[in-house]
Amino acid sequence: HALIVANHSSYLDGAVLAAALPSELTFVAKQELASQTFAGPFLRRLGTLFVRRTDPQAGVLDTEAILEAARTHARLVFFPEGTLSRMPGLLGFYLGAFLVAARAAIPIVPVTISGTRSILRGDQWFPRRGRILVRISPQLMTDGTDFEAALRLRDAARSTILARCGEPDLADEHVEL
Repeated sequence: HALIVANHSSYLDGAVLAAALPSELTFVAKQELASQTFAGPFLRRLGTLFVRRTDPQAGVLDTEAILEAARTHARLVFFPEGTLSRMPGLLGFYLGAFLVAARAAIPIVPVTISGTRSILRGDQWFPRRGRILVRISPQLMTDGTDFEAALRLRDAARSTILARCGEPDLADEHVEL
């Protein structure tokens, strides 16, 4: 029982994780994807939990629903960068997944995906041939249930993924969501 966090560099990342990780996964995605023509119906059918990132009050309700799913042993998957970019690099991580993990006292499993960005970039429709590598790191345990524990968990997971992704650190870059 753990929360899975992975870097996000391509629309292929969800399919790659579904193929690489055993058992059923529940993805957590931004609400904007629910209304997209192609992605919306597919993600809803998969049982994706959507979060409203720009509405603080609704975001609290979404977090409670995700926390309840975590407590019922759903295998939740987060892409904590919150978006993807054509530019290679690891963006900063949003805190939501780590707050849920700390409050539910469940570990985080950092997963690093390499190769998907060159196979299907954010602005492409057709994939290219290439090699994909998925690295599953040892789980990280939370050392508390408070905000500071969530920050430490986020930083540890991001450091692990950054060390393995082979891309630059873009934590200070602003990417349009």
